[in-house]
Amino acid sequence: MRHRIFRLVGFAAFLLLAGCDRGPAEPAAPAPRAAISFLHYFSDSLSGGVGEMARAFNAQNRDYELKAVSLDHEAFKTSIQDTLKTGNPPDLYSYWAGARTASIIEQLEPIDEIWARGGLDAHFSPAVIKAASEYQGRKYFVPLTQHFIGFFYNKRLFEVHGLQPPKTWDEFLAVCAALKAAGVTPIALGASDKWPAQFWFDYLLLRTAPFEFRERLLSGQARFDDPRVTAVFARWKQLIDKGYFNSQPHPNNLAWDLGANEMLFRGEAAMTLMGTWNIGYFTNDAHRWEAGRDFDFFPFPVIDPALPVVAMGPIDGLVMPRRAANHVGAGEAMIHLAGVDAQVALARGSGALAPNRQVPLSAYSDIQRRVREEVERSPIFTFALDLAVPPAVAELGLNAIADFLAFPGTYPQILGQLADDAESRFSAARRPN
Repeated sequence: MRHRIFRLVGFAAFLLLAGCDRGPAEPAAPAPRAAISFLHYFSDSLSGGVGEMARAFNAQNRDYELKAVSLDHEAFKTSIQDTLKTGNPPDLYSYWAGARTASIIEQLEPIDEIWARGGLDAHFSPAVIKAASEYQGRKYFVPLTQHFIGFFYNKRLFEVHGLQPPKTWDEFLAVCAALKAAGVTPIALGASDKWPAQFWFDYLLLRTAPFEFRERLLSGQARFDDPRVTAVFARWKQLIDKGYFNSQPHPNNLAWDLGANEMLFRGEAAMTLMGTWNIGYFTNDAHRWEAGRDFDFFPFPVIDPALPVVAMGPIDGLVMPRRAANHVGAGEAMIHLAGVDAQVALARGSGALAPNRQVPLSAYSDIQRRVREEVERSPIFTFALDLAVPPAVAELGLNAIADFLAFPGTYPQILGQLADDAESRFSAARRPN
């Protein structure tokens, strides 16, 4: 029996050696890479640069494959809540810095170790880290894009009518009057998704009331029927009454991109108040406008020169759910996407500024450089209403603004109801769970 075992072992060794004599073996197939699931809202008109960013990560990483799935903004807002509740979330979400991230912080994984390993303190300024990345003393959020809200205008229309971008409110009113007299809709507003209209509320308040008051208002320490807020809606109503906004279609029935932006593109309207994602929209293959020749931007005009010129916009970034399946891979993706190359790809595709401060000015187009200069000149950078208050209060605010656009004359009643409802929601948000 013992000799039989030795013979079998020897025969096996022979077969092995014989196999070696047949020449070089076929190379083993590479092991399949582990997937990193990434659910994001950079879709449709906002999709520029995301595909390039994901492909670059996948080309460089042998262990993981970033699989990005996009939803439109409104569907995403529902999906993130649903997937967090089911306990089977993706490995990464895109999300908005500020109150939106704060509202789900208990369901997110702190990323302090990932942050330190990637040396991300060197990537982002202390101001961006404080505003976007830190919650309850820990890191949760990796910034991807920083946008600026301003006026985008049809430059050729301005040239035809001999107009210059206004710097003051009086100049802005004069531009609107001249355009209206020439048969051009001065301002296109597409607010069917509600959030675009809030920029008017925010900037009118920021240009007429101290920033500290807005901070108190958006933290529930002041009421929405305060005289400084009612004055904002009275001023806004004057613009509506003068016919400076589109009325057919009504703003509540018009999309910001395929509606308001297309009015600018066709020369039917002259200006729209929107984010720098409009740079990506107007320069895409469907439009091929050239910034500085066909369109340009200017900041919201000064109303009270005694107030600081506050800049506003969202910061988009990455968060990791606590119950994600692939924390290690998600961390690798976070570090990569915080880097210069990834952020340049997203900035070039979307029109955004890169939060990574190591991105050189040479990476930007001329219009992006001018936007960056505008942001750097502003002593304060803040988030819009829906990213500065708890989601439940944001919903109330956006609905109230939509009601105002539908019935401008009823703004005192709308603001009174909003003040009562917001007070209740703020109180509920402050109560311990």
